Amino acid sequence: MATHLTIEILREIRDGIRELRDDFNARLDQTNARLDQTNARLDQTNERLEQANNGLERVERGLNDLGRFMRQIALDQAKHARFHSHHVERLEADVTDLKTRVQRLEERAAT
Repeated sequence: MATHLTIEILREIRDGIRELRDDFNARLDQTNARLDQTNARLDQTNERLEQANNGLERVERGLNDLGRFMRQIALDQAKHARFHSHHVERLEADVTDLKTRVQRLEERAAT
């Protein structure tokens, strides 16, 4: 009778372990499935981030090109300003000289 009771207890332990193993395997399968979904979402996120990064690199290159272009325009503008400033000074001197000459001619004509 004690042997029968021991066998019954061992069978219950065995069945309990089988149920526990089956439950554990089912939960592990669910966890693996969720992990696979998470990995897929991470892959999509990484792909989007890479695309965004490529876009940012293009914008950065464009801004650098624009900056170089603007610097060149500023340098050209300064060069033209110096050129025109010099010529305006010469023209002002010529106008002053012409006014003086016209005044002299008018003074001679008046006398």
